[in-house]
Amino acid sequence: MKLAIIGDRGIPARYSGFSTLIEQMATRMVNEYGFEVTIYCRSSYYEHRPKYYNGVRCVYLPAPGGKSLESIIHSNLSILHATFCSYDVVLVLDPGNGPFVLPLRIRGFPILMHTDGMGWKRQKWSAFQQKYYKWSEKITAWLSHWLVTDSKAMQQYYVDEYLTDSSFIPYAGEVGDGADDSILQEYGLEKNAYYLCCARIEPDNNIDLIIREYRLSNSDKPLIVVGDARYDTAYGRAVAAEDDESVRCIGGVYDKEKLNALFSHSYAYLHGHEVGGTNPSLLNAMHRSAAPVAMDVVFHREVMTDEGLFFSKEPNQLASIIRKLEQDGSIVTRLKELAKQRSDAYYRWDAVVDGYVKVVSILKDCYKDKQTLRDRLVQEVYQPLEFNSKSEP
Repeated sequence: MKLAIIGDRGIPARYSGFSTLIEQMATRMVNEYGFEVTIYCRSSYYEHRPKYYNGVRCVYLPAPGGKSLESIIHSNLSILHATFCSYDVVLVLDPGNGPFVLPLRIRGFPILMHTDGMGWKRQKWSAFQQKYYKWSEKITAWLSHWLVTDSKAMQQYYVDEYLTDSSFIPYAGEVGDGADDSILQEYGLEKNAYYLCCARIEPDNNIDLIIREYRLSNSDKPLIVVGDARYDTAYGRAVAAEDDESVRCIGGVYDKEKLNALFSHSYAYLHGHEVGGTNPSLLNAMHRSAAPVAMDVVFHREVMTDEGLFFSKEPNQLASIIRKLEQDGSIVTRLKELAKQRSDAYYRWDAVVDGYVKVVSILKDCYKDKQTLRDRLVQEVYQPLEFNSKSEP
């Protein structure tokens, strides 16, 4: 099976949940399932550009154009390159790339598209860009042979909006090979004595709201803000200006084991993402037994279940939650236990990769027959409980 993956920055993963997904998926497909996988990488993100990474073939292409056009230009270059290659299936990430897959269809490749979240709602985009991303969802549903959605809510959204079925396959929480506690000493932190926020510095991740509410709580535990902005923006500068002894904006942490340690030893993890489906940072925090407190949106309730703890944008609500967490440590203990149990039972890389293997294999054989695809793939291809039973003693 020859699979090409187009639409992200590349591997090894550094910047996004998509990158973590394709690294885990591609390396496991190669080493556990015998696939031949090619990933198209943005050359500007990698100083060293080996031809293979853990058995996965990497093709490096330029990505000019800045924040607005970088992704689209690189994806178009990748699509043109792929058109002259031989693949059994092409996986394209992000519906923003959907309008450009026609050369792949003409070439006769089965096209699998990952829908991501509702990109048209992101505040960083202009009104024109938001309209483009909304329009591109419709085109993606039309031009792709099949879709993958990473949350049940997004799966239903594509049915309601575009009468289009998809296979639900989420992410998983495990990243890296453990935890490197040296980062605590690096930043002068004590275990279970700080709050953590980990996100790209973008408006729809509500970092400004989290900082404001944290300050209102008058907590004496510092808030550690992990994340950077790829491009210079007024929002990014405003968040950076909040840096002081209480709110510590430490930028991006790309060492997986150090980031794991920050999750593991936080008193609570504050998660403000409101756009998109299943969020990898939230899953990573849950896997490391962090106590998650998340923005109250349908995607996070799906991940954490209604037993989780959620906040809205209402003034003083998150501040009140922080005060309660400090007054009653048993709440934190309960959240940690629930998060770890949920992550271990339901968000597993072995089940995620198995789901993609099923979809890719069926798509290769049946992509010309939409009804057969629907009959075989609208069923549950993601079966984590099967892997739970295999891993039990």
